[in-house]
Amino acid sequence: MVDFYYDLRSPYAYFAWMRRSVLEDAGATLVPRPVSVDVLLNLQAERAPWADYVDPLAPAKRAHLMSDIPRMARYWDIPLGGPFTFKPASKRAMCALTDLASSGETPDALIDRFFVTLWQEAKNIEDADVFEAVMADTGHAPMNAEAEQSALEALTSNTIAAYQSGIFGVPSFQHKDHIYFGADRMDVLSADLARAQTRP
Repeated sequence: MVDFYYDLRSPYAYFAWMRRSVLEDAGATLVPRPVSVDVLLNLQAERAPWADYVDPLAPAKRAHLMSDIPRMARYWDIPLGGPFTFKPASKRAMCALTDLASSGETPDALIDRFFVTLWQEAKNIEDADVFEAVMADTGHAPMNAEAEQSALEALTSNTIAAYQSGIFGVPSFQHKDHIYFGADRMDVLSADLARAQTRP
């Protein structure tokens, strides 16, 4: 079993999701763990979980990141229609995914549809019409305000717990006591899994 920590707003989490067969082919069962990258960044800076966003990247690093996203999409041959902004909103969608995960459901189809809508179709998944269409297309009813608030609290507490266990960014993968950060570390994890299977 490999825990997959993700936030829809991360392009590298999108790349990791689209490359998940790298781990599945190595025998891993991927368990999606929704977290908020905004909360993770605030915790690292010792701010309140939902404090106002402060870009953690220097301008040169931000410029490199924006060039790297389409470059990695080409390298991995993954469709990319966005980003339409360097910080797409994902809180409501992540609440929906947290709610489903909390109920014991593995919402792979919904994760896939949200990722495709955001990163291939370059649509705003926080827009009410877009959000509700994605939910309906995957057979999920929209949450009421009470359920959404409960899911937000769960997303927050789950992210804090993940941070306390060593998760600092997304995508991250945890296998037993080992954490692998980044879509490009999936190949390393896959190789480690393969080696573990061949040991006597």
